[in-house]
Amino acid sequence: MASSRRMRADPPGRAAEKAGIALHSLGIVNRGIQIDFADYQDKVLGCWHGKNIGGTLGGPLEEKFGREELFDVSWYPELPEGGIPNDDLELQLLWLQALQEKGPGINSRDLADYWLDCVRYNFDEYGLSKANLVRGLAPPVSGWHNNWFRDCMGSPIRSEIWACVAPGTPEIAARYAFEDAICDHGGGESVYGEVFNAVVESCAFVEGDKMKLIEAGLSAIPAGSRTHRAIARALQLFKGGSDWIEARNTIKREFFRSLAQYSPINMGFQTIGLLYGADFADAICKAVNCGWDTDCTGATVGAMLGIIEGAKKLPAKWVAPLRDEISTNLANGGIRHLRAPTDVNVLTEQVCEMAPRVLRYWNSDTVISEGTKGAAGVAHPFSLNSRSLEAYEPGTISWDLHTLECSVQYRTHAAIFGMQPREFGVSLKNTRAEPLEGEVAIELPPGWKLDPAGPVPVQLVAGSSTVLSYTVMAGAAAIADTNRLSIALAIRGRPGLPQLPLVFLGGYRWLVSPVCAGTIDTPVGNDERGLVTAPPAGWSERWLAGNDLEPEAIFGGKNGFVHLLHFIRSPCAQEVIVGVSNDSRMKLWFNGTFRHQTSKKTGLRPNQGNGGGDGANYAECAFRQGWNQVLIKLERAGRPVEAHFTLGLPDRKYFKCLGHSVPGLRRSGFPWDSP
Repeated sequence: MASSRRMRADPPGRAAEKAGIALHSLGIVNRGIQIDFADYQDKVLGCWHGKNIGGTLGGPLEEKFGREELFDVSWYPELPEGGIPNDDLELQLLWLQALQEKGPGINSRDLADYWLDCVRYNFDEYGLSKANLVRGLAPPVSGWHNNWFRDCMGSPIRSEIWACVAPGTPEIAARYAFEDAICDHGGGESVYGEVFNAVVESCAFVEGDKMKLIEAGLSAIPAGSRTHRAIARALQLFKGGSDWIEARNTIKREFFRSLAQYSPINMGFQTIGLLYGADFADAICKAVNCGWDTDCTGATVGAMLGIIEGAKKLPAKWVAPLRDEISTNLANGGIRHLRAPTDVNVLTEQVCEMAPRVLRYWNSDTVISEGTKGAAGVAHPFSLNSRSLEAYEPGTISWDLHTLECSVQYRTHAAIFGMQPREFGVSLKNTRAEPLEGEVAIELPPGWKLDPAGPVPVQLVAGSSTVLSYTVMAGAAAIADTNRLSIALAIRGRPGLPQLPLVFLGGYRWLVSPVCAGTIDTPVGNDERGLVTAPPAGWSERWLAGNDLEPEAIFGGKNGFVHLLHFIRSPCAQEVIVGVSNDSRMKLWFNGTFRHQTSKKTGLRPNQGNGGGDGANYAECAFRQGWNQVLIKLERAGRPVEAHFTLGLPDRKYFKCLGHSVPGLRRSGFPWDSP
């Protein structure tokens, strides 16, 4: 290694910064921090050891839903050689690979390609956001549209790589964490969770006071978010003298959600482990014993303490059994095309080589050099500004075209319904020193209509912005699964600009019966069997933007049952997993044959596959080529109902019945509409 690693010059490209959090709005980047290389390397190694230890400790205890009782572990419940494979660590190996291959300017769009190239995990937010990517949506809309799990732990667990390549520079770590999180959690609490963790961990390279670290992390996320409130509440309970069990029960009560992976409650439990832990082992055990997403909380607390203490101070008792190799699901197909190292020592070396490139790219004056110690007792001003994070719009996709900036504003969701006007906006900003003028044209699929039609003239003085409002409409027969429009910008006197993609997903078309008295067991004659060849009398048409069946809008507060009828055109015969995750009861008929009914009432968990779903509302069915009929009978009994309809392709090689998205379907038509 070179003896000096001064990080200056090479200012970042504007496109990279515009894609995410603006660094200047988060606080002062350049603090003149000096970091000893040997200490830095030891802390990076400690991070990976701590992450692996905590994940292996908590992994066997993770459940689908949280439970009232505390766990009581003080040692690994299971101890396979090398630890338990965990997406918490595996995905970060891929992100290092992305940094190495694409460079420090990577953003969410770059990471989206790695999701599709390298990640086969399809549970929860991973599967739903990947389905959006496959259908053509880009981040952050890929994480925002039709994603019930966007408040879950999939992104807060991926923060360490960003902190390790940006030690002592939390603004940079926060920017990377934001770009990462919006791929699969756009608009969700989980974005705040990953940014918080990345800030804490980046600061931990030069600050060991846990209180100061938590305050720094809180300064970077919106105070009104549930993530901020859960962490701040845990801190308040600690300062007020509550014991850790009382603190746990308070966080559980005030931030309860039955889903074990719900991010805010886990961020509170993580904070309890960090604050109440008497030492490394006690801290990770307390975090895990709080329950809920046990592998995630244990792994993050382990990583944070690994950075604070460094690898040399971690207890050998906990490190030795896992050795130096990170276990992965590469052989099982959970991830693929992995080229980053799985040996923690080689991983640490490569991260330490990447950090100078990152810091230089972002023009930080942080110094990592051998034999250079930071001034003892210097207070580092790690108070960030969260206004950039508060202001981002998860339903907006942006491009920096150098001549100007352009963004598409979806506003409500990314779907289009038959013969219903769909509004969207196109925002333009002149970033040049001279005025710009030209025109904007939207190219449409056949059978679509646009208002205003034709090219729209634009004039922008230097530094000004404008928003063009449009309405688009199409008949059901013209709506495909993915509908690709494009935006053509012609600016006079400037180089030609690329056409920009504008994607609308086809909405889902249903027929719904009136509310009937009774339960799902109430007989209704032969109406539930056979194939429907015309709209049933008295039934109404409903369009849905995603998986949420929105049953309360159907029931209107009445108890009883309803039928929901849906048709899906498949390009081929194929096995599928059909789910109707709900918190009441349902029955399911597929192509006129009874297939399943709720086996027990559960909490809502609308995963694409039975292996990660609620375990009570899923069935394996066989699509035939052409039209397929789904009939659902859903019950409301005394309280509001939630229900989601999901489809997935089974994956029997990896998690049993883990659902991949099903491409090429048409769900906006009825068989009697056309041949």
